[in-house]
Amino acid sequence: MRCYLDDMCYDLIEIGDDVIISYGVFFACHGRKQGHNKLVIRDGAYIGMNSSVIARSDDGIVIGRNAVVGACSLVNKSVADNSVVVGVPAKEISKVQ
Repeated sequence: MRCYLDDMCYDLIEIGDDVIISYGVFFACHGRKQGHNKLVIRDGAYIGMNSSVIARSDDGIVIGRNAVVGACSLVNKSVADNSVVVGVPAKEISKVQ
């Protein structure tokens, strides 16, 4: 029931207010042969169980306000405010009503 926050860059992870992070979520700010990149989760976002959020681009990644990431998704690019994304890799399927 644990989540993993990248242990190499706690200072690059920003989590807003009223965010829900379900169990087994994995956050990474870097990868093999790449620098450390910022990861921002904005207010009201929801990240479903066993999802992975990987900030692989130089600009980092932003999970937008009130965005929903479905369970078991792989987020490797930013998610717009009020978007619902699912899959590997995560793709937008709808907007939050």
